[in-house]
Amino acid sequence: MRILHTSDWHLGHEMYNYRRQDEFEDFFRQLTDVVTREQPDALLVSGDVYHSSVPTVAVQTQYVEAMLALHEACPSMEIIVTAGNHDSASRLEIDKLLWGHFHVHVVGGLARCDEGVDYDRHIFRIADKGIVAAVPHVFRQNFPSAGQPDEDRQTAFFNGLLDRVAQVNTDGLPVVLMAHLAVAASLDGHEPYIVGGMDYALLTTLGRGYDYAALGHLHRPHQVPDDKTAVRYSGSPLAITFNEEYEHSVTIAEVSHGEEPSLRIIPVIPMRPVKTVPATAVPLDEALDILAGLPDDDMAYIRLNVSSADGLPPDCNERALNAAKGKKCRFCTFQLVDERQLGDRHQLEDVSPEQLREMDPMEVARKYLEGKGIPPEDYMEMMKETIESLKMEDAQ
Repeated sequence: MRILHTSDWHLGHEMYNYRRQDEFEDFFRQLTDVVTREQPDALLVSGDVYHSSVPTVAVQTQYVEAMLALHEACPSMEIIVTAGNHDSASRLEIDKLLWGHFHVHVVGGLARCDEGVDYDRHIFRIADKGIVAAVPHVFRQNFPSAGQPDEDRQTAFFNGLLDRVAQVNTDGLPVVLMAHLAVAASLDGHEPYIVGGMDYALLTTLGRGYDYAALGHLHRPHQVPDDKTAVRYSGSPLAITFNEEYEHSVTIAEVSHGEEPSLRIIPVIPMRPVKTVPATAVPLDEALDILAGLPDDDMAYIRLNVSSADGLPPDCNERALNAAKGKKCRFCTFQLVDERQLGDRHQLEDVSPEQLREMDPMEVARKYLEGKGIPPEDYMEMMKETIESLKMEDAQ
């Protein structure tokens, strides 16, 4: 089964009050080209279709037109859309019966029944090619409970779903699991904003019995470390914050039962990339000169990297907008670095991994705090008490 995996579109997102409708139109043109070329059996959208639970009429219209264009590009393709934490489950599902005529299947919330969950309504057969088990974003405490803790009820749900898939999968077809959640092994390098809070799951929570897990929620495209199956975040197609200055993409997965999927990463070329300039913080006047010197046709969103010991003057935004006047770039904000920290900020960068492993945790913490310009004495005693408490718990 060939699937096209994408997620976290965040339609309607604005970058510092700049509207991005043309950027999303450009992304949909690229996505439609991929569908036309690849002719996948299924297109999976793993949550966060919209940036807001109450999208505007214009944003909803853009979504409808894009879905119809994707269907026309490959009429036999099944499209499965699940709700993310930014979506309104009921709003996303409101036209699900109509969407079914265009091979679009929408899963906004858990399909509940008297016995708990109607698993069959989360399971989609892709002709004779494979099976997709689709799970929207659900907070752990909202999974059906039989008196278990939140973590156990979430695990029980995934195990129950995959057990049901095994029962109906009499032909031994490949199985794809869709979910919108943060897996603990993938949190490094993601801001809480991107993660969507601290609600995360262990990889074991997803259970076993699938050949590929098409995940959404984290915006950096990457594969979750796992030696038994392929678990991947396709990532967002457009950068949502300035800390997402990396390549965005969609994923083509060729999935066979009991075999490692073959993955191809197809980059999404942004109409307006995000840029923090310069790479190293400089005084405001120098940063403004760099902004003024950018090519006139550079369409990027710009964050100026500025160093100062006294903060920024009240007219800093006006000066930056004037420096960008007549250019296609979009000045957004400043990244302010206290120049008093610059001399100490790299204290841990020169430490090798081997040296770091041999260092006392308290010394690592001290160097980190000093590098951030934070007086370590305010925290060291509290950290010492925490470490001693953890040792006592381990001993028990």
